[in-house]
Amino acid sequence: MFSDESMLAFDSLNEFADFYEGLKIRNKWKIKLGDMNHRGTFIYDKPYTKQLRDLFAKKKLFRRNVSIAEIVSWLDSYVIIDRVINKLSDILSEAEYQEIKLYSEYRIRLSKNRRIDFIFEKGEKMLIAEFRLSDKFPNMTNIWQKKETELIIYKELLGNYLNNYQIYVYAFIAMPEFSGEQALDKNQTYNNNNVDHFARYIATYLFDKGELFNENLAR
Repeated sequence: MFSDESMLAFDSLNEFADFYEGLKIRNKWKIKLGDMNHRGTFIYDKPYTKQLRDLFAKKKLFRRNVSIAEIVSWLDSYVIIDRVINKLSDILSEAEYQEIKLYSEYRIRLSKNRRIDFIFEKGEKMLIAEFRLSDKFPNMTNIWQKKETELIIYKELLGNYLNNYQIYVYAFIAMPEFSGEQALDKNQTYNNNNVDHFARYIATYLFDKGELFNENLAR
């Protein structure tokens, strides 16, 4: 159902892993401090940039070209999603893991081209997730509330035509893990804790595994 309206559609999380591997950026792309457009100046001519531009244009879902800042944001989010699915492979059974479908850049119907960053689908349950990068610790700002309000609006719009779905929402606020080539250890720890939290959140709501959820890992 979601494939035709998404830039990327994967029938399994392993398919996403293969796609990510194909970009040839695993362990190379770093979530860095700095303006997205400035970071994008270093990747204009990279093969993976062209690949993502072509994928965006090929679907003909959108009225404009993708910006370099958006591509940088996608690459940052792929780093996080790759970690999340690795964590899911640890906490779910193989059969459960294979049940999850993943979509990226899904265009909500009749919404003036609003797009959802990621959808995790399992049967008639779906979790919609938005990604945002913050250079300040998110629990010190109102960034959570803004993203969660946006997700609630998206959930309402989806409810107009997805009557049979249980819809859950999640805002993932990441932090830059490098300043230039210098690792920001505190930020990396923050991100990894929230990757763990997100994976357990997915397992809790898509598979009713409440015993995996540890509120102490939240934000």
